[in-house]
Amino acid sequence: VSLSVFAFLFAEVVEYCLRKASVMHNLEEHLHELGRPAGVRILDLCALRENRNRRETRLLPMLNFIASSVWTRLFGHSAELLKGQDHENEYMLNDKALLVNRFIAVPKDLGDVNCGAFVAGMVEGMLCSAEFTASATAHTVEEPTGTSTTILIKFEEKVMARERRSERT
Repeated sequence: VSLSVFAFLFAEVVEYCLRKASVMHNLEEHLHELGRPAGVRILDLCALRENRNRRETRLLPMLNFIASSVWTRLFGHSAELLKGQDHENEYMLNDKALLVNRFIAVPKDLGDVNCGAFVAGMVEGMLCSAEFTASATAHTVEEPTGTSTTILIKFEEKVMARERRSERT
């Protein structure tokens, strides 16, 4: 799909969500919920195109697959995968030029809206469909070179317990 078509379609998705939302938080919630089912289908499509005959059962290989293969197919470049400093169940995907934030202008009265919430919903949908139950949220990060979008992923305790068990074997 060409960039101009994607930009037009995504702008219409944001406009649709704007009509349903009264405050910024609601807009991001609507975008997030629209991204979840897309993420489920994108994971299936990318796994099929890469001839993956088995699904990932370990946490880091799954996150690396999303950060490199899936991200490259969707946005033309890979994302930076980071481990959270404070909690063992937190990981982050950082993208300095997230495509969905490039063409969207949100009204000032809604505050700082991050359309990366749609991508966070996609990541959450991918992980949940692969049995890595998690929540994903999008955050804008100010950096010396500009702004970037970080998708914060928080895995449920049962996923982390399963990961610890599989490390022992």
